[in-house]
Amino acid sequence: MRRCSRLAAALALLLGCGAAPGRADGPSAGTLTERVVCREKPDQAYALYVPEAAGAGRAAPILYLLDARGRALLPIERFRAAADSFGWILASSYNSRSDTKDDPNTPALQAMWRDTHARLSLDPPRAYVGGFSGGARAAAALAAQAPREIAGVVACGAGLPDGASPRGFPVPWFGTCGDRDFNYLEMRALDAALEKAKAPHRTAFFEGGHDWPPPDVAARAVAWLELEAMRSGARPKDDAVAVRLLADEVAAAASLENAGDPAGACRRYAEAAEDFRGLADTGPAAARAEALGRSDAVRRSLREAARRDDRDRAELRRLADRLRAAAKDPEIPPAATLAAALGIPGLRARAAGGSPEERLSAERLLANLRVETGFYLPEEMLARGDAAHARLMLEVAVEIDPDEPRVYYNLASAEARSGRTQRALRELDRAVAKGFRQFDRLEEDPDFARLREDPGFRRWLAAARGPGAPAAGP
Repeated sequence: MRRCSRLAAALALLLGCGAAPGRADGPSAGTLTERVVCREKPDQAYALYVPEAAGAGRAAPILYLLDARGRALLPIERFRAAADSFGWILASSYNSRSDTKDDPNTPALQAMWRDTHARLSLDPPRAYVGGFSGGARAAAALAAQAPREIAGVVACGAGLPDGASPRGFPVPWFGTCGDRDFNYLEMRALDAALEKAKAPHRTAFFEGGHDWPPPDVAARAVAWLELEAMRSGARPKDDAVAVRLLADEVAAAASLENAGDPAGACRRYAEAAEDFRGLADTGPAAARAEALGRSDAVRRSLREAARRDDRDRAELRRLADRLRAAAKDPEIPPAATLAAALGIPGLRARAAGGSPEERLSAERLLANLRVETGFYLPEEMLARGDAAHARLMLEVAVEIDPDEPRVYYNLASAEARSGRTQRALRELDRAVAKGFRQFDRLEEDPDFARLREDPGFRRWLAAARGPGAPAAGP
């Protein structure tokens, strides 16, 4: 991430100068343009949504979006309703990426920034950056380097870049995270650290895994940034909007209380009281938060959550140590043996039963093991030419998700990169047996580039596609 920060310094200089003045000759209001090619950088493209409220020459806020896999339309789908409500333009890159050796996100934001400023009428103090996973870390790094140009961050599924401190983070930060996300504990800890540092922030958790937030949470993020803009003077205060948004927050808190989640309700009431202070009457919300905070149920729930977090962090450290030891051990055990030592069978059983809190705890631990054994560790080992240990880790991922076609595809990918054609085909057979049908992906994935030259693979692919399927490639 140090590389990202260096490039972000260049971004700060570029965003502050040289962009053409915004003009209203771009796409019509109320339209989604699925692909816009940047005029100055034709190798860069983005999806663009201009809501109806951004028409008539109005200088509109803009949210730039960086998906971890360049799926430009996905975050627009999640933020579109919020954009309609508040008149925000959305620009989402096809070139953003996570977990790459280089930094694609700085040039992606640079290109979108200059192109949108040339095409559209934008509100200069109100440009925001949002990202998912590695894109979230990139968004935070870019905002930290260019706080005069970037007004706020929406960080989804990941927190600050490596080495960054919550103390003194220069722009408002809204984080989102699924309750089964492998970064859940990180986001909980970061929320507490930002609170301690008195940095303007909010974190919203939702039911789900490692993903962009659902539309209602996306709308909450945009609404919160609207409040921050009112507070800073970046937009005029609007009493009617503030009263409406406060009513929505109080209703959400009351819904949590009625659903038997007094701790969640207490947090939501307290956040509403803080967020709307000076903008609307927060007395009732503050009083309800104080009353709930004194209750035995809330105090007990908070203690149990803190104990569970501490326990799970300790367990993650143990799992990481065990995996690292196995990665260095010249004696490669059967995957089932390592899986048992990691406690995977017990975690799978706990995820299938027990209390809701314990199920979620187990699912988060499994999610961490899944991403480590299914991606990060194998990539590290393949990069150093250690195919045997990479295969061990991927076989452990199979022990976690034996019915998931993707784990067998990943095994096939590792074998193909190592030049083991027959082993790769065997793993592809297992993937197909579990439901894999994305055969076009095999024609594009660079991991299979060498395999695609093999006549045996071409025959396998034709047979796997089935009778009558169009032939693919030579």
